[in-house]
Amino acid sequence: MQENIQKETDAISLKEFIEKIKDVWRFLATKWIIIVFFGFVGSAIGLTYAYLIPIKYTSKLTFVVEEGKSGGGGLASLAGQFGFDIGSLTGGSGGVFSGENILLFLKSEGLCREALMTSYNQQGTLLLVDKYIEASKLKKKWLRNKKIGDINFAMYRDKPLPRLEDSLIQIIINDRILKTDLSVLKPDKKASFITVSVSMHDEMLSKLFSERLVKIATKKYVDFKTKVKIDNLNKLQRRADSLSVLLNNKTFLAASSQQVLVDANPAMRLAPINAEISTRDKTMIGVIFSEVVKNLEISKTLLNQETPVIQMVDQSTLPLFEEKVGKIKSLVLGFIFFGFITVFFLVVRRWYKTII
Repeated sequence: MQENIQKETDAISLKEFIEKIKDVWRFLATKWIIIVFFGFVGSAIGLTYAYLIPIKYTSKLTFVVEEGKSGGGGLASLAGQFGFDIGSLTGGSGGVFSGENILLFLKSEGLCREALMTSYNQQGTLLLVDKYIEASKLKKKWLRNKKIGDINFAMYRDKPLPRLEDSLIQIIINDRILKTDLSVLKPDKKASFITVSVSMHDEMLSKLFSERLVKIATKKYVDFKTKVKIDNLNKLQRRADSLSVLLNNKTFLAASSQQVLVDANPAMRLAPINAEISTRDKTMIGVIFSEVVKNLEISKTLLNQETPVIQMVDQSTLPLFEEKVGKIKSLVLGFIFFGFITVFFLVVRRWYKTII
């Protein structure tokens, strides 16, 4: 008996729910003109949005880092002869370009600043940052601001930026470039390929910024990996140069001593001693010089082997891919969105009046 009553109650509840749905549908059918009207309003707004949003050009650059071969044993042993310790630099597996470090390094503020302060044109009268504020409509906005006015970063290319310009370029980098314009990722975590993607409102600006950013980053990386080795190599080179000068002087001195020995009085017993000392010094310096030169050439070979190579795998060419909002898509989405909002408002309004 109770089961029958429960089934009848459920049937009534379901029937009431269906009736309410039909009632709402009939109500909305009477308001179709309002719904369609606001749908067209949304389409107009979406179409206007698609026309007003400027086109963005995307430049992509993919590269891979090939680490140099480790040859630390010979180089460390060689450097140890002169009091240098480079063993810690020859076997390290970490670095700026290892793991996730590269993602943070390429998106650092300092690196972006250096790239923005490079020339946009051949004359150097326009920097990338100047073109960026022009393409992003920031220049017009700043001109209307009495506290900012006309800004020209090219004036400070080779000198520190004033406080105002420095704060403005920080805003550009942190609030725009790093958040929306620049993307750095590894397509495959197991591979060492790195892709840098830049989207800006100027085609050439996007291409130049991506290329300059990677160029500056890779140069810093190579300098970082080879700095100590190059310093040690320069010290060896200076040692070889000084020994070469000394050997030349000793050669002339030995020749002069031999000449004196030929013309000397046989009664003078000390004359052969000076010639022997000069010849001995010349021979000793010659042996040291030959060893230093040999070690110097070995060091150069090892340095070349350990210098990392940055290999460009893929690079965007003009014309770049255009990112723009589709007009038809904006029109349809605007109609659907505003139509849904109108339906929601009408239903809530009717429900509120019914409750009241």
